[in-house]
Amino acid sequence: RHSLRKVGTSNDAVNTHQRPKVEEYDNHLFIVALMLSEASTVDTEQVAFFLGKGYVITFQEKPGDCFGRVRERISQNLGRIRGAGSDYMCYALLDAIIDGYFPVLENAGEALEALEDSVVSSPDASNVADLHNMKRDLLMLRRAIWPHREMVNNLIRGEHALIAADTRPFLRDCYDHTIQLMDIVETYREIASGLVDVYISSVSVKLNEVMKVLTIVATLFMPLGFIASLYGMNFDRSTSPWNMPELGWYLGYPFALLLMIASAGGLNWYIWRKGWMR
Repeated sequence: RHSLRKVGTSNDAVNTHQRPKVEEYDNHLFIVALMLSEASTVDTEQVAFFLGKGYVITFQEKPGDCFGRVRERISQNLGRIRGAGSDYMCYALLDAIIDGYFPVLENAGEALEALEDSVVSSPDASNVADLHNMKRDLLMLRRAIWPHREMVNNLIRGEHALIAADTRPFLRDCYDHTIQLMDIVETYREIASGLVDVYISSVSVKLNEVMKVLTIVATLFMPLGFIASLYGMNFDRSTSPWNMPELGWYLGYPFALLLMIASAGGLNWYIWRKGWMR
C-alpha cells in the first residue's frame, strides 16, 4: 500500500465508490471499472486496474468475479492472450466485465415479457410494484454502464503509450458492447414505462366492463322494482273499485309475475339489439 500511495492512486483503489475512469500517471494507467457481483443481480463492485509495462494488477472488493474465461484462455493458451502485452490482458479483463452485463439484461428481458403477459391478461396491483422495481434496477444498470463508455473511449482515443495500436481495435469492439448495452437498457426502460400505461389501461377496461354489467343488471331491475312497488301500495279496494282492481283478480299474482318477466325480457332484447352487451 505504501508503494501505491507513492503513485497517488491508493485512495481511489481503497475507496470503492469511484466512477469508471482512466487516470494516466508517469509509468502506468489507473483504471476503474464496475463489475456485477453476480449474474442474477444488479449489485456492482469496483475493480481497480494498474496497467504498466509488462504487468496488470487488479484489486477487487470481494472474492468471486467474471474472469473465469480469461483464466481458461491463459491456462490453455487459447488465442493471443499469452503472447500479447499487458494492454491486451487489460482489455480482456475489461471485456469480461462489460460482457457480464448481458446475462443480467437477458434476465431482465425475460422478466419484462412475463410482466407484459401478466399485465395484459390479468393485471394485478403487484404488477405495479414489480414494474417499479424493474425500472429501478434498469436505472442502476444504466448508471453503471454509462461511464464505461467514456472510460473505454478514453483508452481508444487517448494518446496512452501503454496501449498498443493493435490493441485499440479490440477496445473499439469493447466500446461497441457498451453502446449495445446502453441501447438495450434504454429499450427496456421504455418498455417498462409503457407497461405501466398498459396496466392502467387494462385496469380501466376491466373496471368499465364491471360497471357495464352492473349498469345492465340495475337497468333490468328498474321495471321490476317499479311493478313490485306499484302493486305494493296499500289502497283500500272497498273504498273505490278503482283502487288496485288487479288485487282482486283470480290470476292477479301470475299476471304481475308475467308482467315483470315481459318487461325484463323486452328491455334485455332492446339492450342486445343496441349492442350494449357486446
